Amino acid sequence: MTGQPMRQVLFAPDGADAPTGPTGSQPAPPRPVWHEAPVPAPAGGQVLVAVQAAGLNRADLLQRDADYTPPPGESAVPGLECAGTVAAVGPDVTGWRVGDRVCALLGSGGYATHALVPQGQLLPVPAGWTTTDAAVLPEALATVWWNLRMVAGVRPGDRVLVHAANSGVGTTAVKVARALGATVAGTVRGQVLADAVRGLGADPVVDSTAPDAADELRRLAPDGFDVVLDLVGAAVAGLTLAGLRTGGRWLSVGVLGGDEVPLSLRTVIRRRLVVTGGSLRSLPPAEKAAIIADLRRAAPWAGPVDLRPVVAARYPAARVAAALEHLERGGLLGKIVLTDFEEIA
Repeated sequence: MTGQPMRQVLFAPDGADAPTGPTGSQPAPPRPVWHEAPVPAPAGGQVLVAVQAAGLNRADLLQRDADYTPPPGESAVPGLECAGTVAAVGPDVTGWRVGDRVCALLGSGGYATHALVPQGQLLPVPAGWTTTDAAVLPEALATVWWNLRMVAGVRPGDRVLVHAANSGVGTTAVKVARALGATVAGTVRGQVLADAVRGLGADPVVDSTAPDAADELRRLAPDGFDVVLDLVGAAVAGLTLAGLRTGGRWLSVGVLGGDEVPLSLRTVIRRRLVVTGGSLRSLPPAEKAAIIADLRRAAPWAGPVDLRPVVAARYPAARVAAALEHLERGGLLGKIVLTDFEEIA
């Protein structure tokens, strides 16, 4: 298939190819533009996926704005997850065949009609799921599974608090924590989102923007939480410390609400807190493969909790700019997904 055309998105830099804002305003951000490129041939241990759908993530916006570059060796094409069918397999690939329905965890490259994926970063599309469902599964599920199961060791009876519980990772975290036997609470911005997240099985759900949010959290969960999955950062640090029980674990995986947190080490020592952080995208391929392998052994989607991702909106791939604008506006319940890649091939 090498040499055959494919289509992929690159961000046009500021200048002739990018629109400008009104006079005196900040320049418009780089815009996504479709380009032709040869279809790559898979090397040893790689699988070529014909992409049918791809998930959007906040990291895509950061990459657009040059605040978050892809790891060394990764494509400049945005996109951390996709789903489709296996189009070709490289040497030494085992367990995958042309035509298999798969979803993939990527370091980059999902906004394209074809994506090269290390075989260890593939998951089969769960039985009964659509490709659209599966396209927004890998990034959120791997992030949540790595943190809740592999790092924090969440087990039945634990109490888990999820900040930004309406987000793609947050909605998945609510479901996974329940699948692991934990009780789950959440924080969101606004009552409408609180009601929606409560419908996913989180209770209580607190509006983090309320002036008495910390007091409300203590009132509703007086025993505190064993684990806090923090997707926000500084803006909810007070809620995190108010919610953690003695010996609790603070898992920091996002800083959209700021990254500078005043934290007394005396508090950490006295309350025996465990604070960890991590970025899934920056993990070496072997560590990503270990997470995916653990997920395949556990097959959590086969349990009593329906782990099908919450999809906030669907856009045809040709409307990627509109999809990114929607993502940037925020306030979503779940993930945005690009579909119909076949129509731009």
